[in-house]
Amino acid sequence: MESELGWDVVQKPGGTSQTVGDCVIQGLKQLYQAQVLCDASLVVGGRCFPCHRVVMAAVSPYFQAMFSSPLKESRDGEVQLQDVSPSVIQDVLTYIYTGQVMLTLHTAEQLFSTASRLQVLPLLDHCCRFFVRSLSLQNCLEIYALAFSHNKQCLLHVALTYVSQNLCQISEEEDFLHLDLPTLISIISSDSLVVSSELDVYRAACRWWNSQPEDHRPLFEELMQYIRVPLLTPSEFAEVSKDCVLDAKANEIASLQLGSEERSRGSLPALRQGMYHEKIVCVDLQVREDLRLKDHDFHVDCYDPFLGEWEKLAALKSLMCPGCVAVGNRLYVAGGIHQDDSISDTFHEFNSVTTQWTEGPSMSMHRSMHGFLACKQKLFALGGWNGSSVLDSAECFDLLQKAWTPISKLPLGLQLFSSAVLKSKLYLIGGETMADGHKQNFQGLLIYDTDSNSWAQLPLGVVSVSAGAVAMDNGIYVIGGYSPSKARHRPGNPLATPVLHATTRCFFIREEGSIDWDRIVPALPEKTGGAGVVRWKRRIYVLGGENGSRFYKAIYYWQPGDATWTTCKEKLPVSYSGVSQFGCATLNIPNQCIQSLIKRRVQKCMGHVPELK
Repeated sequence: MESELGWDVVQKPGGTSQTVGDCVIQGLKQLYQAQVLCDASLVVGGRCFPCHRVVMAAVSPYFQAMFSSPLKESRDGEVQLQDVSPSVIQDVLTYIYTGQVMLTLHTAEQLFSTASRLQVLPLLDHCCRFFVRSLSLQNCLEIYALAFSHNKQCLLHVALTYVSQNLCQISEEEDFLHLDLPTLISIISSDSLVVSSELDVYRAACRWWNSQPEDHRPLFEELMQYIRVPLLTPSEFAEVSKDCVLDAKANEIASLQLGSEERSRGSLPALRQGMYHEKIVCVDLQVREDLRLKDHDFHVDCYDPFLGEWEKLAALKSLMCPGCVAVGNRLYVAGGIHQDDSISDTFHEFNSVTTQWTEGPSMSMHRSMHGFLACKQKLFALGGWNGSSVLDSAECFDLLQKAWTPISKLPLGLQLFSSAVLKSKLYLIGGETMADGHKQNFQGLLIYDTDSNSWAQLPLGVVSVSAGAVAMDNGIYVIGGYSPSKARHRPGNPLATPVLHATTRCFFIREEGSIDWDRIVPALPEKTGGAGVVRWKRRIYVLGGENGSRFYKAIYYWQPGDATWTTCKEKLPVSYSGVSQFGCATLNIPNQCIQSLIKRRVQKCMGHVPELK
């Protein structure tokens, strides 16, 4: 008899079964408790703790290296440990042999430090999970400092997120005043701080250096390097300048602000997370058939789901079926179909801070109906249609190097697929391909590994064309699109491509590429393809779309756990029946205070330009 994990199964008396793995674990526990066959010992504070080399090496790279080397510890089996208490080592060994340990905040900190030092990885992860469950205003700084000092990135990220979301309250805690300088700097230098004003960051730093004047006052200049002075409004800057602590440093602060202004020519340093509002942007909602419209008429529309309001951003030009993706406060648009039906190879970037469009290097191919995704500081343009053929080519744009380079070709030419990024891999779902000179529905899934520059092709078993896709919950939600009608084949021609109709169907694809039909995703309110489908926080939004020659301008959303989709009272800001095949993404837009600051900065810069006579 064999189990699913491949362990042989042993029959217990009474007919129950036990895997070999269970026997090994139980047997090692019994051997440890009876101190039988122990061939190593940990010596701590004069006490000796017998153990087994093979067990210690199995859970710790530290002990594996020690016991497999020519060191004295390997020959004698005795390991002397300094600066650790016997009770902690007892808890470490108990966990290694039983998988159980009682944790409090105090004992977890000691065990975390010891597990990190000895590289007992299972115990380290166990402590991390405990800390995550225990995070509060009172202990988050202690947990953050612990993760920072041991460079435990997963715990550091969670703790920094908590600190970032509660900086103003946490800076009032006594523990904040006792942070060491590197830990404090790691916090106040973070882009992820959820503060609406840079003054909040300054006040937190000011409270720290006021707490111990003898030790902290000399650190003013170093700390001020991490306060983004140009983000202060005039009234906020006046408050900083008048601060009694900084009275002697006012000129230096002014030079920081002025120097930054002169260097940036009106732009600003990176905004903190709380200075943005995440909004949904739509590219090309206007009636492109109206030839009287020029490029400056095709503004970008911006929807705030929180307030339910629309606003207009700077115009680009008419581009149907473009690639559209956002990274932070930057919106990128590549390719698409021009107003004259020609295919574009252009690449544009919109900065929501400066509210300006800039044109970058063109793609190597003219593309529309393609995939356009962002991953690891790179943008990926995948497949699509160039006006005469379905493309199998792909290329990526390095956001740091500012250049396009080709990547491995798709296994087949593909267009009108849905796409998403999940854990550094790009997923292309369904779509259309070419076979024997005719367009065919692709009932499969392509996965691109950005690390190995290689593609995998998997069967999907369903037809999905012009659907939307959103990565969430360790998988991908596929929303709407076109699929075959119930009449699978045209009469008299069983080999013909099935007629496609818009669908209300939504489904979930697991990370490995299979469909999870047990995960309930409610049907859309309308049969919809070619819609704008985006994620906003934990919601999936569907905007507009089509069903053949019928177009929509409705907006609705769904959040995992909801029984149905919720229809918004707002609609797309168009006077006609609806629109489909437009670019759509979520973008960070500066809050009103920052927008006013930007406007003032631009006006100030323009004031230095002499008027033309």
